[in-house]
Order: sequence, then structure tokens, then C-alpha cells
Amino acid sequence: MSEVLERRLEFLKLEALGFSLCEIVKQLSEKYQTSQRNIYYDAENRGTWQPVLTQLFDLDKAHLIAANRYEYLYRLASLHFQTANDVQKPVYLSRMIEITDRLVTLLGLESLKENQDKKKLDTEVEKALAQIEVLMHTSGLLGKSTALYTLQTNETL
Repeated sequence: MSEVLERRLEFLKLEALGFSLCEIVKQLSEKYQTSQRNIYYDAENRGTWQPVLTQLFDLDKAHLIAANRYEYLYRLASLHFQTANDVQKPVYLSRMIEITDRLVTLLGLESLKENQDKKKLDTEVEKALAQIEVLMHTSGLLGKSTALYTLQTNETL
């Protein structure tokens, strides 16, 4: 991979991690032994090179590679968990839970669960509103009949 391509990929990575432009420029100019002006130039002209660069990489393939890596790490932690002593087991169990959380996030299952929870909550809210409507309707009828009873009682007095 060419140095410029590698530098630009790292530029995007650092930006995604939340580094400021000044920090990115300093870090990349030192790492790739280039002038800070070259990094600023990359930043200014990213509209031309970023679309081309992102098309070079198959995101689905990268997604699968990351998922496979997490699965491998989980199996490794599980194996160590099974052979560990009681003092080490919590460490491996914690690692397995962390890997599972990351895998769930990577696969988008977290958002699927959120959608299911939202649908369940929507259904519960609809049921509650229907019950309130029935109660309001019933209390409205009771209120009218109570008012009618009060009116009839006052007329007889």
C-alpha cells in the first residue's frame, strides 16, 4: 500500500476517534515524516480522495473479518476460562462478556433489541390508552347519570 494511501486511511481513523485536526496533523507528519502542509492539504481536499478511498474497501468483508476475529477471541477466552483456576475465572468471564457486547454491537443486534423493546412499549402504551379511554367513557356516563340523578333530586325537593 502506498504511503499516501496509508496516511490518508490513518487520517480518517484518527478523525473518527475524535482527534482534532491539529493533533492529527502533528501525529501523521511525525509518523510519515512529511510536512504538516501535506496533511493539511489532505484535509482540504478530502472531498476528492475520500470517496475513492472508501470504495477500495469492501465494508461487508471488513465486517465479516471483525466478526470472525471476535468469535475467535471469544473461543480463546472460553478455553482459558474452562482451564483457569477460581481466581482467574472472573477475568476470562469478564473478557467473554465484553467480546459478546462488542459482537452484538458490530452485528447490529443491539438496535434490533431496541426496536423490539420499542414495539413492546408501544403496544403497552396503546393498551393503557385504550383502558383509559374506556374508563373515561364509563366515567363520563356515570357523570351524566349522577348529574341527572342530582337534577331529579333537586326538582323533587
